[in-house]
Amino acid sequence: MITFLKASLLRFDSPLVFVIVLAVVAMWWWRRPASRGPWRLLVAFLAVFYLAATPVGAGVLVAGLSRGTTSIATREDAHGADAVVLLSGGVDTVRSADVVLTQVSAASALRVLEAARVYKVIGARVVIVSGGIADEQYELRPEAEQMAAALVAAGVPAGAIALDLLAKNTFDHPRTVRPLLEANHVSQFVIVTAPTHMRRALAVFRAAGFDPIGSVSLLRSDHLHPPPLLLPNDDSLRLANQSLYDYAAWMYYWARGRL
Repeated sequence: MITFLKASLLRFDSPLVFVIVLAVVAMWWWRRPASRGPWRLLVAFLAVFYLAATPVGAGVLVAGLSRGTTSIATREDAHGADAVVLLSGGVDTVRSADVVLTQVSAASALRVLEAARVYKVIGARVVIVSGGIADEQYELRPEAEQMAAALVAAGVPAGAIALDLLAKNTFDHPRTVRPLLEANHVSQFVIVTAPTHMRRALAVFRAAGFDPIGSVSLLRSDHLHPPPLLLPNDDSLRLANQSLYDYAAWMYYWARGRL
């Protein structure tokens, strides 16, 4: 259900949302041809979509979630932490003739690179990768498996990686990571995740009795040149969609008393 909402409704470019809005406009216009309401709704919807697809609009959405988050620059910034907990950010899975291929999403890849960087900066003993199968309809293998392979490619020794294959969402992470932290005698650790996700992740871990340090990944690859502020582009729309989901998740977690 959560995956359906994320894929079909909690996106500024959701085809389903477009169909719903256009259907409302058409019905309204049909019932009241002289009303200006349908035009105003359509213009407002297009304006919101346009702004969400620009660096300005996406930046405002991201800023509301990432305010106060930072990245670790030195070993001292980690306050004695000797482990990294990397939270999954999604994978893409395809299957044909019983052969399954999986690749990390852009968000997960950026988290992997940040985790590898933090691992080297603080001289961590272990990197715990947390991510199971969030939705069996879309994912055929645990997210942590592919992210661990990407960590090795980024320079983290395979022997320093521990896998949590059980977590299906942010609320699960503290519970499923705890046994691995205890097994590796970890008392302080650094959480790595996206800027839009970090405050919620820290809140959930702290509610579970932990006191981690956060280090956020980049929003986009640093080889990309920033587009003009008012020019719509796919990357800004991706960040806006990511932010929209995290705002909705914040409200859901608050309503359920999980923060």
